Amino acid sequence: MRLRSLLLVGSLLLSTLTFAQTTASKASNGKKVLKGKIDMQTLMNDSAFAWFYTGVNNYQPNDNMLNYIKNNRGRFNVVAVVGTWEDQSRLRLPELYKIMILGGSPDEQVVTYGVDEKLQTSTPQDYKVKKLPTFILLREGKEIGRISGDVGESLESDMAKILLKANKKEND
Repeated sequence: MRLRSLLLVGSLLLSTLTFAQTTASKASNGKKVLKGKIDMQTLMNDSAFAWFYTGVNNYQPNDNMLNYIKNNRGRFNVVAVVGTWEDQSRLRLPELYKIMILGGSPDEQVVTYGVDEKLQTSTPQDYKVKKLPTFILLREGKEIGRISGDVGESLESDMAKILLKANKKEND
């Protein structure tokens, strides 16, 4: 019983800390803006972000690219900088999460930050974001590539290309 109480208190504390890191407002287009660190649970449980749940469920990534990402899942992390009010972010963020979920990657492997319409957020470092969404792939804390704005063939294809290039560079 004591363990249950500790877990409950810990969960409540964690959710409070997560909420405190994220601020919400309205964009000029009337859509809800999250600024700061965002967790997947916030996006899944808030009806203002139904687009996230729908997008994750509807997206079908390319199996070949997904397998390459899956085979390298322990060798990279992703920082996603998005605008919850912005159409490209609303399209691509669910795709990223679907890729990472099917790739067997833990939630800790993706850190998502929301920005306002001025591209400002409260991230611990400046990621020099000029377009939304921006997905930064990191290996051992160092950037190995980024996808900003539009993607090429698909998000998973662009991610696999970055990983392939980084792996080749590492092996040379």
